[in-house]
Amino acid sequence: MDARITKERLGTLLSYDWLKILGVIAAAVAALYVFFTMITYRPTIAQVYTVYTYGGLRIGQDSSSFVGTLRSQERFSYDILEVEMENFDAGSLGEQALVARRGMLEGDAVFAANDAGEGEVTPFELLCNNYSAYNAETDTLRGFYNISALLNEAEDYLRTFFDDPATAADETLTGDVIAAAVEEAFYRRNGADRRFRTDAQRTAGIVAEKARILSIRANYLAVKGAIDSGAISIVPYTVEVDRVVEGEKKTEEKNFGVAIGLGKLAGLGDLFFYDSDGKIATEELCLLFFDNGYRTEEAKYENLALVNYLLDTYAPAHS
Repeated sequence: MDARITKERLGTLLSYDWLKILGVIAAAVAALYVFFTMITYRPTIAQVYTVYTYGGLRIGQDSSSFVGTLRSQERFSYDILEVEMENFDAGSLGEQALVARRGMLEGDAVFAANDAGEGEVTPFELLCNNYSAYNAETDTLRGFYNISALLNEAEDYLRTFFDDPATAADETLTGDVIAAAVEEAFYRRNGADRRFRTDAQRTAGIVAEKARILSIRANYLAVKGAIDSGAISIVPYTVEVDRVVEGEKKTEEKNFGVAIGLGKLAGLGDLFFYDSDGKIATEELCLLFFDNGYRTEEAKYENLALVNYLLDTYAPAHS
């Protein structure tokens, strides 16, 4: 049988079956695309740290390098695989975009100014009005982390890594971490993570987990110390709550400390600022953290890394 490939036979094949050939090629390309998409690791919501600015906040000279600096300085732990930033104004389009982002639980930190004209709602208040809600049953505000509660939770979390009952140390959160606690935390949190398949990868992961815990401790102590010293402050959001007392309806105000006031960071205008009577102002600039619930779990302590970065970079002055 003559099975030689000749120009005539090849031409005949292509003239009659070229559509089939193109179909086979397209199917092969599609199959390869699906295959590589399936095996490529995609960061979870907790592994992407996203910073927003809200309400027409102006961006300073450092804003263009902000994300790159956070990455290059490795301010976040190995948990955070991507860092992003996006700006939203308080107009209808900006609000719709932010609503869509929050609908997918995207976003970790948001900067907003607590400053407006007389009688006007500030961007900070508008943000809280739109993205938080008072829960009467638990007497809590949902939507943003309460700063004091976040710090208390961070301290309790750290105690499991530093307070060894066997040694009965007089001081807490000091010394080296408890190795067994670090290893347990790594496997609990990363048991199904495809980044840690081999023994070598898992060994490196445990080292990274120890560094994460030490970083949380350093950030916690820095932020708590800055609040205690007055370098930064906790800013409350006021909610009017209706109660019935002895058959009479009464309205009372409740304050929830959901923001960190950054006004004393002298160099912050190089990063973000707002216009106050035509001047660059940062006195009422606030930082809030979205509460994404169980989806972020221990990753919520990465918020302290952002605050510590701001303290290191913009206080007391930025050159």
